[in-house]
Amino acid sequence: MIIAGILFLMGILIGLSFGYAAIIAASITMTLIIIPLWLIRAEFGLITFLAWLGYLLALQSGFLVGGYVRTDADEG
Repeated sequence: MIIAGILFLMGILIGLSFGYAAIIAASITMTLIIIPLWLIRAEFGLITFLAWLGYLLALQSGFLVGGYVRTDADEG
């Protein structure tokens, strides 16, 4: 849960500062780090897949919040 919160905050920062290319790069980087780590430790299963999906959703939803806040700030 703490990791998801940190990823959500990172997503907000990416949404405030960068565009779509940055969130795609962050998502791919996160996946390329987490999945092999779980495979090396032989912990990859349904629960870890769902945890990865939750982490990815936290990062993406943070990006959407950051992008929304940035759009409001740009108009005013």
